[in-house]
Amino acid sequence: MSANPGMRIRKTFERPAPEAIARFAGIPASNVGDVTGRLLTMNARIRPMGKGKRLLGTALTVHSALGDNFIFHKALSLAQPGDVIVVNASGDENYSVCGDVMFRYAMSRGVAGFVVDGSVRDMGFLLSNEFPVYALGATPRGPYKIPVGEINMPVACGGQVVEAGDLIIGDEDGVTVVRRSDIDIAYQKVTEVQKKEVHMGELIARGQWEEGPVLTSIDADLQRLGFEIIE
Repeated sequence: MSANPGMRIRKTFERPAPEAIARFAGIPASNVGDVTGRLLTMNARIRPMGKGKRLLGTALTVHSALGDNFIFHKALSLAQPGDVIVVNASGDENYSVCGDVMFRYAMSRGVAGFVVDGSVRDMGFLLSNEFPVYALGATPRGPYKIPVGEINMPVACGGQVVEAGDLIIGDEDGVTVVRRSDIDIAYQKVTEVQKKEVHMGELIARGQWEEGPVLTSIDADLQRLGFEIIE
C-alpha cells in the first residue's frame, strides 16, 4: 500500500460477470433495496439529473478533493465499458465536478453513468442525451484541479459505503447499491419479490385486495394488538 494516504489509485479490481449484472436490467431500484434490508439505498438527495434515468453497472469509485475533479479525470481513463463512476465529492453543491466534456468522454468509453455526491453542470446536454447522471444538483461554477484523491478505494456516496466492484442500480426513484458478494442472493430474492407483486396486482385487478395477504395480515395484527375499531 502507498505511503501517501489520500493519494492512492488502484487500477484493477474484481468486477462481477457481465451476465450477473444483466439479470438486473429493468428491475426497480426499490425492489432491490427491499431485499437488501432497505439499508443500501442512497438518500433522496441523490437523484437523476437529466433524460437518462436507468442506470446499471459496476462501481468504479472516486474520492476527490472539495470542489475538484483532478482525480475524476484520471478515473475516467481507467474505466471499462459498463462501469459506473461513483464519486465522493464531499456533498458539495457549490462547485460542479463534471460537465459535457466528461460526459462525452465517458460515453465514448462505454461508461454506464455517473453517481456524484456533489454537483454537476451542462444540464442541457443531460436533458438531450440518455447518459444517466445522478447527483445532488447543478451549478455553473466549475471545479479546480487539485492533485490529491483516490480511485477504487471505499467511498461514501449518498449515505452509503460503496466499494469498487459493487453493483449500482438507478432509476427514477434513486440509486441502490448491491455488494459484489451479495449479487447472486439479491437477484434470487428480488425475483421472489417481483412474483409477489405480480400476484398483488392480479388481486387488485380482480377486486380481491381485501382478501389478499397484506390486508389480512394487517387485520390480524390489529386484532392481536387490541386496536379499537370504531364503526
